[in-house]
Amino acid sequence: MRVCAIIVSVWAIAGIVVTAQAPVPNPTNKTGVIGLMHAIHSTNDVEKTLAFYQAVFGLNGQVRSFPSDKPQILTNSPGASLRVAMTQLKGAFNFELTEFGNLERQLHKQPEIADPGAPMMKIIVRDIDTVVANAKRANAPIITRGAAPVIVPISFDAAGPDKVRPAGEAKAIIMRDPDGYFVEAIQGKPADTADGQVIGAIMGLTVRDMDETLKYWNGLLGLELQADKGFSSHSAMLDLMGLPKGASYRMAGGLISGSNARIEMIEIKGVPRKPFDLRVTDANASGMAIRVGHIAALLAKIKANGGRVLSRNEELVEWSDTIRNVFVKDPNGLNLELVGSADPNQ
Repeated sequence: MRVCAIIVSVWAIAGIVVTAQAPVPNPTNKTGVIGLMHAIHSTNDVEKTLAFYQAVFGLNGQVRSFPSDKPQILTNSPGASLRVAMTQLKGAFNFELTEFGNLERQLHKQPEIADPGAPMMKIIVRDIDTVVANAKRANAPIITRGAAPVIVPISFDAAGPDKVRPAGEAKAIIMRDPDGYFVEAIQGKPADTADGQVIGAIMGLTVRDMDETLKYWNGLLGLELQADKGFSSHSAMLDLMGLPKGASYRMAGGLISGSNARIEMIEIKGVPRKPFDLRVTDANASGMAIRVGHIAALLAKIKANGGRVLSRNEELVEWSDTIRNVFVKDPNGLNLELVGSADPNQ
């Protein structure tokens, strides 16, 4: 993760410490998203979950304790402890695994794939057959019908998620990690001969109502996500998600402003759905840390539009002399950490 030349990445819920007294820059002078820091996945047992991603996808990381005074305010969880492992999804973004302690939290709650708020990490890999073999050795539950990859249409170039034009088809499979978090492996087209399975990644989210969701992400946060005009029932896609005939889906996607990171959303109809909405500290909660411009003004807009704020007293947290952050919820229950400058002019 790179915030700016004078801010250094560490393993933290906000992912940053200040090494010089300078604000996070807002090169576009925009109120809204200006960059991605990392994706966040809270775990039941961070060592166990990290071991899964190491065994299946070859990710690296180290579990570390983190001073939790600021995270306690940020997540409104007095007395909580925090351990984290920051991993890197090559060619995409960092993926932070967290484990909170010393507080009551929901454990082992798992969504179904159609549930609004259900998160997914879509990982583009060099060799999907090897990944599937690794997943089966790790006893990962396979969601895809037949427990084998299927060929599905994709909305990006499988050589990398920064390519957003329609790109044909690719083999893919969906599994769960040890917490029940959905993980999709997608066969990529590596452009190099470097080692490692991972060559890209995309953040995924199931939503309750696509139009409502885009009013938040595009209207409030300032993204430019593009949605399908109607619902589809492509049989291979239904097989991929383990959904029955009669189900249908509508997708939207695009880049996180100021980055090459891609997010994809899906609304599913024709099957039972229930909200999946967890606190930041609950096991299997998911979210992302995003850089924003004019954070105080953005928070005011979110509140004025009925958005939920999770941090203590629904206020910005003074992470440092130059950094302010706050946790909010998107309309589907996804936890979003907004990180911005303390300077009101930025």
